[in-house]
Amino acid sequence: MPHTYSLKIAGKSSFERGIYQAAVFKNHIKLEFYKDGEIIKTASLSAGQTALSNTLQSARDKIRLFCERLGIEETQLEYERSELPKIEKTAYKLLSFTKKLFDAFIPVQWVIVFRHKDDSTWKKIIPDSRVFQADPFIIFKNNTYYIFYEELQFKDWHGYLMVAELDPENAKLINPKIILKKEYHLSYPCIFEENGRFYMIPESADAGSVDLYECTSFPYQWQKNKTLLDIQAVDSTPLKTSDGWYLFTTEISKGAGCNDELSIYKSPELLTKPFKKLYDEPVVSDVTNARMGGHFIKEGDAIYRVAQNCGKRYGHKLHINKLIQIEGGYREKTIETLQPDFPALSFHTYNQDKDIIVGDMEIPRFDFYSLKRFTWVQFKRVFTGITSLVANKRAS
Repeated sequence: MPHTYSLKIAGKSSFERGIYQAAVFKNHIKLEFYKDGEIIKTASLSAGQTALSNTLQSARDKIRLFCERLGIEETQLEYERSELPKIEKTAYKLLSFTKKLFDAFIPVQWVIVFRHKDDSTWKKIIPDSRVFQADPFIIFKNNTYYIFYEELQFKDWHGYLMVAELDPENAKLINPKIILKKEYHLSYPCIFEENGRFYMIPESADAGSVDLYECTSFPYQWQKNKTLLDIQAVDSTPLKTSDGWYLFTTEISKGAGCNDELSIYKSPELLTKPFKKLYDEPVVSDVTNARMGGHFIKEGDAIYRVAQNCGKRYGHKLHINKLIQIEGGYREKTIETLQPDFPALSFHTYNQDKDIIVGDMEIPRFDFYSLKRFTWVQFKRVFTGITSLVANKRAS
């Protein structure tokens, strides 16, 4: 007897109604795949696309991807494919557009924050309004806290990597210097020490590879050691255990965006052995708990994974997940959620060394340059949304 496969979209059997309602009333869209009435796979994606047409297409791509993973044709998947009535569809589009319009003209900037491990108050380091600074990693060496971070100038939106010394008393970064700048975008300078040497795995998805850099003169001189993976991926983070080296990463492909999934690779040795995929499929397919948000935290025998929740918006908040099992079926449990401090809107990196914890937050910024920059950028986005709305209305 043939199996029956079905799908629910945000709790609905109707594709369009599930997408539209989630885009207006929820932070993300959950997909549930069933086999003979039993749930077998779940996935989620952001509902916060610029236009609803983009969200619909992203959901279609993800459904096709999961059908491939299930080994079935998309036509075998039962769910309501018919379009909503025009009046209902138009109402949802107008509500979604109004919601996005409300958020559109808030100029924001990513800034580095830090606190002492025994303090609960974050201190913000506010840079010039023409740049943002994010993805901080911290190293304590020679009685100095060094902060490695991404800097990006809004005029060209091209990230490069910096290092600076932290002045905790005055909440400042001093002696900032560029350590890595390429023709492609760089971020997430994941720095770690192994056998007395420092290494770094920056995010270089635009280059289509995951690369390992070695420090030749701390902290300013770096050179490429090797390519770990020939894939397009973001925020790759290593974990060394008695079983070898694991590399947790988010691969980008059609149907799997840069925030949606988490894959694991493994190597017996960092420098001399290749990394191979531990599981054929991602171990997490959830936009609210997939993408890495910093180094693993080790406390005794316990290991915790820092994960971004990008359901409401990119890098909205962080989850601290306790690893229960890596091999033989990946399992973890969320034990804590880290929210951005008001009035910050997002919080997406968390790292610690010695007594200092660093992170980053996306804050409102209402100076003249920020208002001018964001008004222009968001005007273009709103114009694109209106154009898409009109085009879809005509097409329907």
